[in-house]
Amino acid sequence: KGAPLGTNVVAAKNSQGVLDYISENTDAIGLIGVNWIGDKEDTAQGRFLEKVKIASLECTGCQPIVYTQPFQYNIATRRYPMIRRLYYILKENYSGLGSGFADFLIYERGQLIFRRAYLWPAKMRLHVRDASLGE
Repeated sequence: KGAPLGTNVVAAKNSQGVLDYISENTDAIGLIGVNWIGDKEDTAQGRFLEKVKIASLECTGCQPIVYTQPFQYNIATRRYPMIRRLYYILKENYSGLGSGFADFLIYERGQLIFRRAYLWPAKMRLHVRDASLGE
């Protein structure tokens, strides 16, 4: 803590820069948001996934699975360990645009913004059902 970073540490300007650097340097590791690689229907994200590998991280509470990837289900159930919460701080002394937007984000329509970005909405209900695939 407080020590300078090593000479092998590189900063990118944005997530696109991280992906570009990782794809050009095979021994490099980078951190980006899951919304950059979560949408399988997005052709640009598909091209990213052809260039880089998504790391599986250890899940200490998952049995029999030992490693987990950043999928919405794993984020929602906290199996994936590298998550961050979103906090908003209002500095208004009245009910204005900021508090209205914060209220919007709390309810289902606002939470769908996060879901569509392949992030996990904090307040959405999660239903896990067993299913079997038959022929």
